[in-house]
Amino acid sequence: MSRQASLNSPAFSAGKIGLALVVLLLCAAPIVRAQDAIRPSLAGEATSEARRQSIDNIPYNLQLGPMKVRFSATLGFEYNDNVNLAEDASYLFPAIGGPVLVTTHQQSDFIIRPQVNVNLLWPITQLNTFRLDLGIGYAFYMNHSEYDTNDVLLSPGSQLAFDIFVGDFRINFHDRFSLEQDPVAEVSLSNVADYGRFQNTAGVSVLWDLNAAVVTVGYDHYNFISTTDVFDYLDRNAEMVTASIAITPSSTMSVGLEGAWVDTYYDQNILNDSIGYSGGAFLETQITSYLKLRVAGGYQNINFDNTGLVNDPHNVSDYYANVLLSHRVNSQLTQSLSAGHENQLGINSNFITLNYIRHTANWNILYHTLLSTELFYEDADDSGGFFFVPVPGVPLINPFAPEHIHRYGGALSLGYQLTPHVTLGFRYQYTQKDSDQVLRDYSQNRVSLDGTYSF
Repeated sequence: MSRQASLNSPAFSAGKIGLALVVLLLCAAPIVRAQDAIRPSLAGEATSEARRQSIDNIPYNLQLGPMKVRFSATLGFEYNDNVNLAEDASYLFPAIGGPVLVTTHQQSDFIIRPQVNVNLLWPITQLNTFRLDLGIGYAFYMNHSEYDTNDVLLSPGSQLAFDIFVGDFRINFHDRFSLEQDPVAEVSLSNVADYGRFQNTAGVSVLWDLNAAVVTVGYDHYNFISTTDVFDYLDRNAEMVTASIAITPSSTMSVGLEGAWVDTYYDQNILNDSIGYSGGAFLETQITSYLKLRVAGGYQNINFDNTGLVNDPHNVSDYYANVLLSHRVNSQLTQSLSAGHENQLGINSNFITLNYIRHTANWNILYHTLLSTELFYEDADDSGGFFFVPVPGVPLINPFAPEHIHRYGGALSLGYQLTPHVTLGFRYQYTQKDSDQVLRDYSQNRVSLDGTYSF
């Protein structure tokens, strides 16, 4: 079994602090105590009470003793002109026994997506709260029933969480999980319609509020389980330790250190296992009452054991950087701009180096209607591995070839509050991928309509 750092997992956001940095953080605690900046504790009783009052304002629609529950149901209809992320093209591949002609075709389909959402809140005590957020759905493909959901879909954001407040400490136990099949989220995938995967992150985080500084330490266990046979070589586990320290020199600024240590190991010996760590610094500042900036950067290292059949000898020794600018222009428009450089685990190789820029905006310009827009551009380099042929009988194409990718697109969404219980939605999304490898380009248009009823 190989051991590899899970950079694609939510817990490995490039740049949280590792075990070695935890010692530094704890040693810094007596120093920051001596500072005289005073603010409300992030872990104290007042914060817990404020959180409880905020929760009380959430429109839960069912009371079961001390528990509050909110139910909603959504029915969506989607047209997708390229569900399998393919292009209409052919290529003659060299093979033992003679060349093999491979032809790919786009597949379009109409998809019906029912979903039920449950949000449960249980204030066990005045300070300690249990929470469940769950979205359960299904996908019916009208023309290609082989792509129907195998069991159910669990929407991203589904979680179990339990908060405990003890003095200057806030302890969070959590289990975050999702079951998805849409392949467009992975920049390196092409010629795939069903990228079914279950992801689960379970662990604990502890926030220690020292008034002039906040120390956070966490541990998570991560699981990735493929629900399709073609990707079962990606099944893996990871152990992750994260930590950070943030100091507040003023009421509008926070600076600190962050980092992570991750050990990931695969069930099969195809991709390489590895141990990775990263560490760096960050700055958060409220530039004006309408403009907020967060900047982070540091060093990222991943050492792969090179025992897997992928035969990719490359390691990661690189910087990471990311910036997020949030801007509330006025009561009608809010926007955010993010950009970054990071390394993620590969699907066909050790890793992918990704540069990205994204812009989102929310336009509240029509009565009872919210308009949202999204734009993105990605530039990615695969470290080199193998690509699957999109036809049966030929297991690999272009083995050990690195791939360079440009991907860009955007989306437009409309939400309309028809009644206090009914919300209507419309969304158009476009994605374009350009690759330097044959049969790996695609363009995709998606149009969807949905209605949500909140009980």
